[in-house]
Amino acid sequence: MKSDVLPALQAGAWAAHIPYAVTWAHELADAPDNEPRFAALEAIAEVPPWIDLRMAR
Repeated sequence: MKSDVLPALQAGAWAAHIPYAVTWAHELADAPDNEPRFAALEAIAEVPPWIDLRMAR
């Protein structure tokens, strides 16, 4: 989250986070609230449909 998702959002990109069972303590950060360009997904298989929904807008 900390070094991948948050910087991408700050740069104006879209970002999705897929949690993993083990996360380095340095990477821990809260997910952004009320950020329309962010999604918390459960599995990598959810990424293509998430992208398709964004492209349809």
